[in-house]
Amino acid sequence: MHGITGVILQIGIILVVGEILGVISQKLKMPKVLGFLLSGIVVGPTLFNVVEASEPIKVMAQVGVIFLMFMAGLETDIEKFKTAGLSSFIIAVGGIIVPLVLGAGVTYMFTGNMTESIFVGVILTATSVAISVQTLNELGKLNTRAGINIIGAAIIDDILGIIILSVAIMIIAPGTGDVSGVVGVLTIVGKILAFVIISALALKFLPKVIEKLMEKGDKDKKTETLILVVAGITILFSIFVEHYLGIAAITGAYVAGLVIALTKYNHRFEEKFSNVSIYLMSPIFFSSIGLAIDRKMLGVDVIMPIIAISIVAILGKVIGCGLSARMYGLERDESLQIGVGMISRGEVAIITATIGISKGIITPEMYPTLLVVVIVTTIVTPLLLKVVFTKK
Repeated sequence: MHGITGVILQIGIILVVGEILGVISQKLKMPKVLGFLLSGIVVGPTLFNVVEASEPIKVMAQVGVIFLMFMAGLETDIEKFKTAGLSSFIIAVGGIIVPLVLGAGVTYMFTGNMTESIFVGVILTATSVAISVQTLNELGKLNTRAGINIIGAAIIDDILGIIILSVAIMIIAPGTGDVSGVVGVLTIVGKILAFVIISALALKFLPKVIEKLMEKGDKDKKTETLILVVAGITILFSIFVEHYLGIAAITGAYVAGLVIALTKYNHRFEEKFSNVSIYLMSPIFFSSIGLAIDRKMLGVDVIMPIIAISIVAILGKVIGCGLSARMYGLERDESLQIGVGMISRGEVAIITATIGISKGIITPEMYPTLLVVVIVTTIVTPLLLKVVFTKK
């Protein structure tokens, strides 16, 4: 079945199967998000192959993760977030260095190709915080000190990761290690500074503007329309920072959520969008991750690299972020929680791997291995978060 009818049917299948598996996950005392992740594997090419990762579903998944991070920003305790600046930076740095070194070393053992190995290490520095945010929300731990540091470190990780990726391409990609490459890196640094300045100005001035608009909307009985307009602007801002500044859309969405969180109307925005995010957009995003994996990727020759790289991908973040948090002075349990919360890789890692193929840095054989590693870290994260946040 093709066309709009087929897309609607596939979305319906994703939502129904995701909800069923989500309820089963909860019955087993696991995070509901795990059910949504598994639903993509069940209905996709890995098992029953009744749903494909079509373009409409990919678009809805992208909007879904923007909604998710917007809601995370909206629900963030701003005062706690302010106190986590330096600790988040230190955690992010540790979470970049250790996975890069371990990932490059283990990959070199299998490929003997130093260039490719270093780039795989770069790919493993990426953190996708969406899974952790959803799990922390379910556990009621989003605004704990560990939860705030996970989000802050992931945002800084994203920004530093862009710089590292650009430098890596300039140095090791064929034909890019020249002056134009240096100019390219400087351009990217300029874009990052532009994002920081825009975000700072938005956080300082926009909350008051939004409050005045909402007050006028209350008088004119147009509040509902204004809420929808602000949400639309959030999506546009997220697209802008990704397309023009190279910053992940989820980071822009989180900043937009923080802006709303600084207003006295934040709870009205939560009421308006929480159900749409929880029951429609987020499930499609999480299922789309499972749809990306195909059993054909799991040949005998890639099993050992998948296992080895998955192990260092997990341990790299736990050790790098966890030790950094502990050195900064956080409690042992909090440090472990932060390390686990930074494990998940996602769309950023996949995009980086795709860039690696297009530049001739990594081989087509390595790509499916990395894709499976991303799926493994994504599934493991909610399971481990549940354990480390509930253990006595």
